[in-house]
Amino acid sequence: MVKEFNWSGYRWSTQERWGQIHADKLYCWYNAKCVNVDEYNYLHLLTKKDPKSFKMQQNGNQTIIESPMAVGLISSKEMFGYGYFEIEAKLPTGPNLWPAFWMWSANSWPPEIDIFEGYTNNRQGYLKFNRFNPLGFWNLQSNFHFKDIKSSKNSNAKAKTHYFGFKNPTTNFIKYGLKYTPDEITIFYNGKVVRSLDKKLLPYFRDHKMNVIINNHFDSGVNIEEENYSDFTIKYFKYESL
Repeated sequence: MVKEFNWSGYRWSTQERWGQIHADKLYCWYNAKCVNVDEYNYLHLLTKKDPKSFKMQQNGNQTIIESPMAVGLISSKEMFGYGYFEIEAKLPTGPNLWPAFWMWSANSWPPEIDIFEGYTNNRQGYLKFNRFNPLGFWNLQSNFHFKDIKSSKNSNAKAKTHYFGFKNPTTNFIKYGLKYTPDEITIFYNGKVVRSLDKKLLPYFRDHKMNVIINNHFDSGVNIEEENYSDFTIKYFKYESL
């Protein structure tokens, strides 16, 4: 079941633009039942074991595959221009999770801007000790994907890990923001600048309308024999045109 709904002043779909399942991530699928809004208007993106069969083209042949895990995802129906984007969220707990707040062009892929991608380990945590960094221990990453204008090849600015503070992002609501303009792409966690894109890469991201995605997801290492379940809770999504 595909569902569309209003939340935080915008219209959203509960699947990606290409459909309910990604051809490179057949171990999970986008399930509308994993997307809920509570009485406080908080969004909940869940993960759980919920097998579903899909017809897929593989090596020129149509086959039936069973995707064992269901995940919650919302994709904006509106395509956004330059502006400031923000969510306030509490990250999910569980083994091998991959929650994210990101966006990609309405007309092509890439470009893509990953404001954050979180990766839990087998012990369910985002904790990654770094004795050389005094800013905290919570391990989240940002990333940028783009197409080289001269070679037309896909490339990316190296994923960067951010140890942004001492507040546990699974027990505290943290604000994750992005300023996207022709002359600046800057990422903020709780108002602190954690990354600004190198100015020489800005032309790859100019003049694109962007599709906003918020999702709970599994990394490929998930143990599909377990009844995994998690809840990625988001207070709001905010956009301010710049």
